Amino acid sequence: MENKEKKFTEAKQLHNSGKIVEAQKLYLELIENNSSDYQLFFLIGTCHLQLKNFEEAIIYLNNSIKINPKFPYSYNSKGIVFSENKEFEEAIKNYNEAIFLKPDLFEAHLNKAISLKNIQKYEESFRSFEKCIEIESDNPKIYYNLGNLFSVTSKFKEAKSEFDKAIKFNQNYAEAYEGRADVLQELAKIEQDEYKFTLSISNYEEAYRLNPNLNYVYGKLVHSKMLVNDWSGLDESLLKIKKDIDENKKTIIPFPLLSLIDDPIIHKKNSKLYAYKRKSFPSIQRNKIKKKGKKIKIGYFSANLNAHPVSTLISKMLSIHDKNKFEVYCYAFGFEKKDELHNWIEQKVNVYKDIRELSDIDVAKLVREDGIDVAIDLEGFTSKHRIGIFERRSAPIQINFLGYPGTMGLECYDYIVADKNLIPENSREFYTEKPIYMPNHYQVQNDDTKVAISSPSKKELGLPENKFIFCAINNTYKISPAVFDVWMKILYKVENSVLWLLDNSENSKNNLRKEAEIRNIDNNRLIFTKRTSFEKYLATMKHADLYLDTFIYNAGATASNALWVGLPVLTMAGKSYSARMASSLLLSLGVPELITNTKENYEKLAVELATNTEKLKTLKKKIMDNRSEKPLFNTKMYTRQFEKGLEKVLENYIKGNEPKNIFIN
Repeated sequence: MENKEKKFTEAKQLHNSGKIVEAQKLYLELIENNSSDYQLFFLIGTCHLQLKNFEEAIIYLNNSIKINPKFPYSYNSKGIVFSENKEFEEAIKNYNEAIFLKPDLFEAHLNKAISLKNIQKYEESFRSFEKCIEIESDNPKIYYNLGNLFSVTSKFKEAKSEFDKAIKFNQNYAEAYEGRADVLQELAKIEQDEYKFTLSISNYEEAYRLNPNLNYVYGKLVHSKMLVNDWSGLDESLLKIKKDIDENKKTIIPFPLLSLIDDPIIHKKNSKLYAYKRKSFPSIQRNKIKKKGKKIKIGYFSANLNAHPVSTLISKMLSIHDKNKFEVYCYAFGFEKKDELHNWIEQKVNVYKDIRELSDIDVAKLVREDGIDVAIDLEGFTSKHRIGIFERRSAPIQINFLGYPGTMGLECYDYIVADKNLIPENSREFYTEKPIYMPNHYQVQNDDTKVAISSPSKKELGLPENKFIFCAINNTYKISPAVFDVWMKILYKVENSVLWLLDNSENSKNNLRKEAEIRNIDNNRLIFTKRTSFEKYLATMKHADLYLDTFIYNAGATASNALWVGLPVLTMAGKSYSARMASSLLLSLGVPELITNTKENYEKLAVELATNTEKLKTLKKKIMDNRSEKPLFNTKMYTRQFEKGLEKVLENYIKGNEPKNIFIN
């Protein structure tokens, strides 16, 4: 008996010190001679849980419960297993059982609150957090998770207050610093408060200092610095990010990576790393033979139906789908207050549903009940994503389209919309989805786009009257040092010129001006413009002479906007989806002469167009002529081709085939 107690004490000490495998080995030795000890089964199950061996964990925890159904901790650990597998409803049942047996079990209340948040039952989640405060009011985990709850419900001030409390109770709480940094960035955008953005960067730095292994915080820090064009230490950061992805470390979420590294191999690996262990559900089975005359139901999922590049591009297509063949459903989950465009889209689709208050699993059930054949995700890995809806296989066919220019790395996405330039044959292996190859270009356009009749003059915009205006109005995080180097060389060679940029923040402007001076360019030659209404923004672009594209993450909607108003777009085609978008648009418009493949050729062509007035004038005329003659801005043609693609993927599915490359003639 004394030997058993000694071994048990040793096992517990190993367990508490984090030596899980060694502790589990001793527990298993003990249980051989005592197969009715529920605590040993519980401890072995907990070891399996900590080692991510979830199936084994459930077996041992179930045995513990069978021996002693009144031991609350087994139910709590079992709930954690279900939570890890994204089965939050089952998790909550087990947490409730634990709470029934021990009403003051703090861990069960906290875990329940988190699971309720994860299935969008926010009011119930808040009440569970209140119960946690009653039991253990000084526990920082409560306030950290409350901060997360307020953050996902866009109550950013309240979220910051809770993260502040978490840090007050634990000054070394790395996750709380990260959470506070996230909401400070949101508040900075809403309140136009640059000080809050600066604070967010310092909070990311503190989070990383406290826990360098914290998932994704390093990538957030690098991306935040890119937003304000702070390039200090960038080369070292890129080397670290590449190395970490090679070593399967979760350093950066997929979206910011697109603007840092042009490598589809790394993009795919990082997406798969981000998606790893996310739960996918089986495909929905359909009848093998579709009833004659039955319309195909398309479901579009978006958080950005208010004035946004994606909704601006896709709005007309949503309204002109062939209603004799298709029923168009729109599932919206982004905005409480709808603007004019949002209301217009709502009226044009067959069925509009607001799913903001529904959990991912409830949305999946709803979509299945609606009988959607093809679910189209317009968000991908952007900040407002709801990939949980797609993981639950809401529809037989699921497509990644328009919002995220890269692979999702998840098996639940069957297809990605592309063209042969965007994903060449030798690049298909870098996408987990099969491409639907559109015949001309990947990006839908709106050929009803209006341009404001009147706009501010050059003088009002701060632009010179008699100088060549290079335009690079784009998101500032896309401007890398390599891009800026080339732009400054162009300004150096074209003396009577200026560079027109987006006024994103004072920090960004100051950093870009400083970088210009370092490259011996008068920073007064950088002119910044504020954001304005879409129609007015299009009208002001006419003041520019040549649009300079970014390399690693091209202009997408911005490039099509420039071409719509007749502004030539100079691009350099890279290797990744995001680095080839502008070249796809230019090919479809019939102006391949604006596509370069090296920085040297990009620079040379920019200088040539800026100094050869006749050549530029001819090019602008060609763009305007081709606008009505070439495929790029023919929305009806694109829509019919897109519909043909949907018919093909559905036909392939009904035949019982796996997803395959789809080519539209």
